[in-house]
Amino acid sequence: MNTYFKRIALVAITVLTLAACDKINNANRTMDTMLGGDFKVYIAGHDKVYLVRNGKVTSVPEKGYYVFYATIDGKKRMVQSPIATTTIEKID
Repeated sequence: MNTYFKRIALVAITVLTLAACDKINNANRTMDTMLGGDFKVYIAGHDKVYLVRNGKVTSVPEKGYYVFYATIDGKKRMVQSPIATTTIEKID
């Protein structure tokens, strides 16, 4: 019977730890919002490098993606990219 309670306690601690890690991860993503400037945005699986000129890249951690306006074919267009597969580089 004592082993049963140890297993339940271990499962409960594991679940609480994973939930806490998710909250910390979401908080870190919230801090990913980059305001103002010029950026190169690389998205895994895309051959194209997106350029953001005098704009911003905003994270939406609840949904797991970045939103930005890139110049595509001479026009500013909204792009959404998954946070996990996106690399953002600030350019001067």
